[in-house]
Amino acid sequence: MGFPLGSLGLQIKAHWKEHRPKMYAQLQREGKLRGAGVTGETLCRLEVEEKLPYDQAWELVREEWAFLPR
Repeated sequence: MGFPLGSLGLQIKAHWKEHRPKMYAQLQREGKLRGAGVTGETLCRLEVEEKLPYDQAWELVREEWAFLPR
């Protein structure tokens, strides 16, 4: 069942839908669209395991995974 998407997850979904419609449609067909939650897991891992400050971890996640280039 999973957890409901927070505001970050909703922003990511909206970004993908607008700027990556083919990827969005494929993830939706495969039932993997809720994968936006991976962002939070990755952010936590970077902070805890890699000992990165939150702002640096957030930038990495935001630029490399969540808000993909157009």
